[in-house]
Amino acid sequence: MSQPPESSTDLDPRLRDWENRLARRAEEAVEALGAVPGVAGLVVGGSLGRGEHWPLSDIDIMVVCSGRSVEETAAEVDLRAYQLSEMWGVSGIYTGVDAGRLTFDEADVLSAASEGRTAVRERMSDPRWLHGVDKIHGGFARRDPRGVAQAFLDWSSRSRFEPGVVDARIAGWFEQARQATTQAERLLVTGDPTGAWISIRRAGTALAEVATERWGQRAGSLGRYWTLFEARAKQHGDPAVAEGILRAVHAEADEFSAVPHSTPEWLEDRIALSYSARRLAGEDVTPAQNVRDNLLAFASLYRGRFPSARQTWMGPEAGVDPRASIRELSALTDDLRDLA
Repeated sequence: MSQPPESSTDLDPRLRDWENRLARRAEEAVEALGAVPGVAGLVVGGSLGRGEHWPLSDIDIMVVCSGRSVEETAAEVDLRAYQLSEMWGVSGIYTGVDAGRLTFDEADVLSAASEGRTAVRERMSDPRWLHGVDKIHGGFARRDPRGVAQAFLDWSSRSRFEPGVVDARIAGWFEQARQATTQAERLLVTGDPTGAWISIRRAGTALAEVATERWGQRAGSLGRYWTLFEARAKQHGDPAVAEGILRAVHAEADEFSAVPHSTPEWLEDRIALSYSARRLAGEDVTPAQNVRDNLLAFASLYRGRFPSARQTWMGPEAGVDPRASIRELSALTDDLRDLA
């Protein structure tokens, strides 16, 4: 059962007219990024592209470039995307623009579109293609005079859930889980338990992606990730998978009954706004699930931007054994492999 939308009296005023605001910002982002030299076409993907957006959705844009290197084009796209988000933030609502990191060369896109299934599977070893084939799925092309963005979309529609591609993506997620647990062990040796916990939870996310692939679904929505994963597991009659992963990484909702005192004020505000936005969208979510989803998402993002950060809110309570979690994740990995 979905929860009833927020009443007009409870609604945070920043969320009013959210659909119109998001549509206008998406159009502004398309215009700004489409003007970057070398951009040959854009795909609006993610939840917005699929029509599954919510009030705090990011704007996901994949870029196809021509006549300029992928690296140079991506760097300028990233800069403009950041500048847009920064300016929008002065209104009281920040909308992230996820663009640049998934930039592809036009010739490479056209080559992929003409390749057989074996070549498509081989591309899944490249993180750009691993994430790109999923991120653009169900999206729409913009600023695409030569039709290359549409060719990219058509390729994704044909390939995304092809068994060989799903198998390759699962192998990629297993590898990411392995790398994350290895990183966690290394960080524990060097005396960085905060970083270790973030890596442990990244490993848990990778295993959640394995299960999601096997269910024939896709994940996404970073700030709502774990609650949506729990819902998918129940939908597919497999709640034990979600329960096992969440228990291993100490991300069960009952561990997040309150916002930690050490949480920075900007994140406290985001947590409150997120709960209001999720209720407005009719999502079935508890306050504890909302706190959990946001803390885990932003701890990983924060550590990515500030690699030496070790704030208390970024990990579980003191006394929790990270090595036990690594052992649990290893056992879950074996179980998931056995189900193949």
